[in-house]
Amino acid sequence: MAEEQRRIELQSPDDLSYLIGNVKRAAKERIDKDLPPIEGEDAMRKMVEEIVDRYIAQTFHTASLNISINGLPPSPEFLDSALGYGDVDMVEEKEEHEPFDAGLWEKAKALAIREEELVEQVAALRRGVPGVVVKREVGWKEVVEGEEKAVGGKIEEVGREDEESGVSLGKGESWERQGNVRKDWEKGVQGLEGLVRGLPEVGARKERAVKAEEYIRGAGRKG
Repeated sequence: MAEEQRRIELQSPDDLSYLIGNVKRAAKERIDKDLPPIEGEDAMRKMVEEIVDRYIAQTFHTASLNISINGLPPSPEFLDSALGYGDVDMVEEKEEHEPFDAGLWEKAKALAIREEELVEQVAALRRGVPGVVVKREVGWKEVVEGEEKAVGGKIEEVGREDEESGVSLGKGESWERQGNVRKDWEKGVQGLEGLVRGLPEVGARKERAVKAEEYIRGAGRKG
C-alpha cells in the first residue's frame, strides 16, 4: 500500500495567493515573448491566454486537495478569488517612484557639502587635540615639579634660618611661619587647579569630535 503523501503546508492564505500570482506572472511573460501584444484585437493571443488560465486554475484546484493552510484545506471560493475568477482580483506589486523634486535635490546636495565640511572639521580636531592635550600635560607636570621644589626650598630655608639664629621660636612665631608656608603652597595649588580645569575641556572637545565623526559617517551610510 502506497504511503500517503504529506500535504503542502502554508502559513496563511497570502502564501497561496503569492504562489498563484507568480505562476500567472510567469505565464504572462512567456505569452508576451511568443505572442507580443499588438494594436487592436489579437484573437490568437486571447485564445492562448484563456487556455493557459484554465490550465492554471485546473492545476491549483487539483493540487488544493494536498494543500493545507494552517491545518485547513483552501476553500473553492478562495481559490477562485485568488485565481482571478471571484470578486477579489489578484493584486500585483508595482514599484512606484515619486516625481523628481528639484528642491529636494538641491537640499540633498547642500547636505552632502555640509557633511564633507563637518568631516574635514572633525579630522582637523583629531589632528590638533592630541597635541594640545600632550602640551597641557607636560606643562602641568612642569608646574607641579616647580611648585614642589619651591615649597621644599621654602621649608629648608625656614629650617636653616632657625638653626643659624639659634633661637627657639615661640608658639606664635611658629604658627606665623607655618602660615606663610601654607600660603605659598595654596598659591601653587591654585595654579595647578587652573591647569587641571583645562584638561577636561580638552578631553571633552576630543570626545565630541569623535562622536561627531561617528554620527556623520553613520548618517552617510543611512542616506
